[in-house]
Amino acid sequence: MKSVESTKSVAPETKKSTQDFLRQRLTHFGLTMIVMGICFPLYYLGLFGTVDGPLNPARLGTSLAEIGIAKIHILLLFISLLIIACTWNWIFNWASFLMGLRLTCIKKVNNERSVCGARVSRKKEVNKKTGRVVSQYICVCGHKKPEAHFHPVKKGAVSYSLLILSFLFCALIILS
Repeated sequence: MKSVESTKSVAPETKKSTQDFLRQRLTHFGLTMIVMGICFPLYYLGLFGTVDGPLNPARLGTSLAEIGIAKIHILLLFISLLIIACTWNWIFNWASFLMGLRLTCIKKVNNERSVCGARVSRKKEVNKKTGRVVSQYICVCGHKKPEAHFHPVKKGAVSYSLLILSFLFCALIILS
């Protein structure tokens, strides 16, 4: 025999708001208009090669050649962008760690099920037993620990896109 509770649905059904749908559609429409607003002037300036204008690829090539910029210079530019897109977060994380930023307390609280997680500051103190200078991390709550948790910055979609585009442009320059 089924009980009254077993006949009820597990999760109550929620109706999707039409406001969310309209807001999403307006956001996408606005982004489309912004992209069109950027692309139309570039089209009429000749960037895409179909209209004769100051940004026509043939004119750009001759202008750069007149200045003295060769294929190797452009290749070096894209290799530099490739290296920057690949290593920027390593350098930022290393500098942040050395300066003592992005560190949180790891003291266990509430019956050792969670950690404090408050921001810490690093202080150098002399160890009484060894006489060596050691780092001491002190959080806002007053916890003192010899170590803290570092929160590194991870690469995002923009960094990966720049990395892939730089790699593709390098390949195009080498193969052409």
